[in-house]
Amino acid sequence: MGYTKNTISGFSWQTLLKIAVTLITLGKIMVIARILNPQDFGLFALIAIALGLAEATTQTGINLTILQSKKTIGYFINTAWVIAITRGLIIGIIMVVMGVGMTRYYNEPRLSILISIAAFIPIIKGFINPSVILFQKNLEFLKDSVFKLSLVIIEAFFAIILSIFFRDVIALILAMITSAFFEVLISFWIFKDKPKFQYISSRSKEIFSNAKGLTVSAALSYLNENIDDFLLGKTIGTHNLGLYHNAYSLGHKANYDFAKSINHSTLPIFSKITEDIKRLKSAFLKSMTATILIVFSVSLPLLIAPNLIVNFVLGQKWLSIVPSLYLFVFAGILQSITIIFYTLFYAKKRYTALNFHLFLTVLILIILIKYLSPISGITGAGQALVISRLITLPIIFYETFKIFNK
Repeated sequence: MGYTKNTISGFSWQTLLKIAVTLITLGKIMVIARILNPQDFGLFALIAIALGLAEATTQTGINLTILQSKKTIGYFINTAWVIAITRGLIIGIIMVVMGVGMTRYYNEPRLSILISIAAFIPIIKGFINPSVILFQKNLEFLKDSVFKLSLVIIEAFFAIILSIFFRDVIALILAMITSAFFEVLISFWIFKDKPKFQYISSRSKEIFSNAKGLTVSAALSYLNENIDDFLLGKTIGTHNLGLYHNAYSLGHKANYDFAKSINHSTLPIFSKITEDIKRLKSAFLKSMTATILIVFSVSLPLLIAPNLIVNFVLGQKWLSIVPSLYLFVFAGILQSITIIFYTLFYAKKRYTALNFHLFLTVLILIILIKYLSPISGITGAGQALVISRLITLPIIFYETFKIFNK
């Protein structure tokens, strides 16, 4: 049985989801960017670093293990839930500790308390019903898209309302906490399979065994996408980090998020046909072609009329990011192409090659940011992104060649 129909269906719904999410996010940013200032966005970027780094370094691979396994959700659900709850608590504690250190490092007195408040987000999310992965595992992409869209709408709504009320970065944190509560509640409401607090060691071993390579790749993936914020918060200051953060979001995520929609629909398909190299190669090439066509189409308006788009979406006080916006667009295109290779590596469990590529990309990015950002600021940081992602592409080309010519 072919999976082309499933892939197209998954991609179609994920694409519609990304379009809807993009429009909602743009609407949110258009309002919030006119209420909050670059300093607030810079602080939020640092808070996101603490949250993301703690999550990445404690990755358990629960969802991917359930997705790859031929066993039912009932086999994993209780143990997976206990692990997720425990992990959420650990992440919360790590964030509080990180907050103290980051406050001193960046000389931002409010950062510690803000990160401590944000620590409730992973604690709450730890209670999400593990059954949510069934949407993807069962190729129910429409339901998955509706579920995720509801979370985006809730967070955007509360982010705008709370920003108007507080006029401070705390609004963005409280919106994420509200969205986390909503996700937990709805995950128990829509699935008949509900977890119990029961830990079975034999089943946890299966999860943690698969997580060995995933934990490293999750941490490196996070660093690949966020180490720039961590470094720039120190080298160019929180205000300029806020400018960089929105330049990155506007120029980079516009195309990268669409590539993620392809990744989301192709990973379960790739996982089902990993042993059929001919079908896997065909599916990979189709996914890559679709990715290239879509990300270039999405990126074109940002390259043609950056001044118009920045002024419309963010407002005049953000126009200083226009000269460097094209760099973030190209960085997003390169990252979008890379993610399809990563999808193949995850399906084939080629974690060593994946981690090596991520490590080298992160290392080069750190070196370039430390050298270029003090000289050229935001532009130098954008150049570092493009160069680090471009010169490491041959590594994944070579590994892909090995997979298809084994």
